[in-house]
Amino acid sequence: MTIKRSIFRVFQVVFSFAVVIFAISAKAEVYCEISIDSPMPVCPGTYFELSVFEGPNQVFDWQRQEGSGFVTVGNESILGLQLQDSTTFRVIVIDTITNDTCPSELFGVGVRPLIQIEFFQHQLTCTNGDTTNGRNAKVGATASGAFQPDEYHYFWDVLPLQLAPGDSSLAIGLKAHQNYAIMVKDSYGCATRDTFYTRAYPNPVIEIYTEPGDTVYLQNPLVTYSFDNLSVDSIPLTTHSWEIMEGDTVFSSELDEPTYKYNSVGEFYTFLKVVNPQGCDTTYTTQVTVKPVELFIPNVFSPGNGDGSNDKFEITTADNKGKVTDETLGRYYEQSRLVIFNRLGRKVFESNNYQNDWEGDNLPDGVYYYVLECHGAKSTDIFKGSVTIIRSN
Repeated sequence: MTIKRSIFRVFQVVFSFAVVIFAISAKAEVYCEISIDSPMPVCPGTYFELSVFEGPNQVFDWQRQEGSGFVTVGNESILGLQLQDSTTFRVIVIDTITNDTCPSELFGVGVRPLIQIEFFQHQLTCTNGDTTNGRNAKVGATASGAFQPDEYHYFWDVLPLQLAPGDSSLAIGLKAHQNYAIMVKDSYGCATRDTFYTRAYPNPVIEIYTEPGDTVYLQNPLVTYSFDNLSVDSIPLTTHSWEIMEGDTVFSSELDEPTYKYNSVGEFYTFLKVVNPQGCDTTYTTQVTVKPVELFIPNVFSPGNGDGSNDKFEITTADNKGKVTDETLGRYYEQSRLVIFNRLGRKVFESNNYQNDWEGDNLPDGVYYYVLECHGAKSTDIFKGSVTIIRSN
């Protein structure tokens, strides 16, 4: 009996001790004092953390002041931030066991004035960065905020770095159409970065022309080049030069309208380089195709039948067969002579440098015979055949 009472007594003591421990832990105090890991005021955009003591069984409601109210911004004991302007925060810590609540005092985070950077390009440059006059742009940066512009520290991210003597805010020797970065620091150690896209002297607007067109034929391969400066009122030119390419051959000219005689079939490039008063050169390109001559000579035409089609004896190339075109033999050969005979061998039509304009001269329907002699740059070609005139439907 005595043993049973002793065991029961021990059980009472242990139970009472557990109750005391539970009560002590359940009544653990809730803290909500906010601390910051960086000195204030903080730099704009710099990462820092606000925090409160984290006890067991606690939840957190971080809030930021907006106008006359607050909005929730976090639910951990630590709140990471990057601010651009001074802001007020508070945190509410709640013990989930006891429902004890601790609302913190308002905590203001001061932010130093933001560093603003303005750029000005003091000198333009040419677009060709491979030449000296394509690497002479000058760009200045001016910072503002808590200090005067000359009290800031300027660090250009330029390789190779070239600065104006005694002025780290002015970068020189820059190329056109590139982004250049700079970092500016103030005496507090706050920094900001920005970039500037360099401009160039404007390029002229050039139109290149080819006569008789961008396609010529080997038997009449003369091409005359010319150009028009469409921006002459704003961007005059000082010089220009042509480079006409044909295989390994390069024909150079400084004439306004050079003429070149091609010697082979193919597609060939021509380059026009123009120079403005600042010494900037710009190159423009055009392409000419030289084709062999493959004539298509019709074997029938029907003048005056009222359908408005196939009314003339039109000689063209095989690739223009069936197409409406104003091209004549003069496009394909340097010279030509067309003679047409009737079935008795009597000449009924003759033309030098035929213009595709013969309508049959009121000759009766029937078969006629032609001899076409074409003189070209490479050879003389003679074509013989027959053509039928059909006037009635």
